[in-house]
Amino acid sequence: MTPEAILADLIQCGIEPSVTPDKTGIVVPAGKLTEAQRAAVLGHKPALIACILESARITSELIDAAMRAAAHWKDDPEEWRRQCLEVPPHQRADLLDHLQSQYPKP
Repeated sequence: MTPEAILADLIQCGIEPSVTPDKTGIVVPAGKLTEAQRAAVLGHKPALIACILESARITSELIDAAMRAAAHWKDDPEEWRRQCLEVPPHQRADLLDHLQSQYPKP
């Protein structure tokens, strides 16, 4: 299983992992992982940490681009934020590319 597949599985199960401040550990709610998930996380820990950090970076940049789009259309920025967070993580990079092409940074 790839780190991306592990992350997708966790998110699909309602588990949003994060990385410890020192970027050496993964934080998940206590008692939420199955034994198979725990083994997958531990078996791919360094690559999974990188995957989680990349996903967080993409999501942050996506929200920034969405705020520029909301300002352009004079829409509710919180609605744009909500809709972006509803996009599955594996599709956020594509949406980010689109929004950045349409609403580049000033």
